[in-house]
Amino acid sequence: MLQTLVHDGRDLARGLHVVITGSGSALCDPDRGGASAAVLVDGQILQFDCGRLVMENLIRAGINPVDVDALFLTHLHFDHIASFGYFIVSSWVASRQVDLPVRGPAGTSRMARAMVFDGHYTDVEFARNLAATWPEDMPGRPRAEPPFTVSDHGAGLIVETDAYRVTAVEVPHFQKFGVQSLAYRVDCAHGSVVVTGDCHPTPALQELARGADIVVNECAKPDGGMVTGGKLARSTTLAAAAGEHTHPHTTPSWLGESAQKMQARHVVATHLAPLRAMPAARAMSQVYYGQSEVAADVFDQYKARIAASFTGRIDIAEDGLILSV
Repeated sequence: MLQTLVHDGRDLARGLHVVITGSGSALCDPDRGGASAAVLVDGQILQFDCGRLVMENLIRAGINPVDVDALFLTHLHFDHIASFGYFIVSSWVASRQVDLPVRGPAGTSRMARAMVFDGHYTDVEFARNLAATWPEDMPGRPRAEPPFTVSDHGAGLIVETDAYRVTAVEVPHFQKFGVQSLAYRVDCAHGSVVVTGDCHPTPALQELARGADIVVNECAKPDGGMVTGGKLARSTTLAAAAGEHTHPHTTPSWLGESAQKMQARHVVATHLAPLRAMPAARAMSQVYYGQSEVAADVFDQYKARIAASFTGRIDIAEDGLILSV
């Protein structure tokens, strides 16, 4: 929990704030970590997803990862859990003393235990021995076992405290491949924040987000014509021809339409493709986004496409962006 943190004259230990701890997609972009966000409620730190660069971006925002109060996972795709094992083990050896509650969709418990106790089995034994041999006269002894608990959840109320309430709905994202995915809403005395995870717009998501102050909404799929060639350009064309919003990701135009139906005050487009990344990252992603050069103002185009339907505030996410209600 934050005790004090002032950023740009704002006291982040008071009120409701969002820190973008990753704005990128599943494909590597050195300038964008895996899509994730921290929601700060009167100093309590709720981390949503745990992909690449989450810990680094928390630290850049002045937040000690050991102080995170709860972790919520939208789904278990690799880009949303890439740093999970590292987060748990590094917090353990840094002497986190309070269990971190980890909550997510079905399969979260299995993933968490496998990543920590199987994937990091050598680190578990190291940390256990570190704790057992810690000098008696030295403060900060790590706990004997990893400091986390884990539970699986479906739609509905996830947790409620005196300071905040977290609810969730199921959202569509590759269910045909067995993926279960949740979008979350945080409500508190200062307002509300929604983190969608990966999905396309649905009535259930729009109802969850109705009237929210900030909606952090994935936007991994470019609109037709923004890129040429590649699998996603093809699927965008087919979906548009069918008049359907059924792709597992959201386009800027779909986001604008959905945000307007939500009656949200402020939408943040995140989970952004490496369209303006360095050449090697572009080459890695070419099977999805094509090989041709992408316009320098492509993310300005995203904003314009969202604004064509949505009358509220719009931001294009960047790692480290901090927003306040």
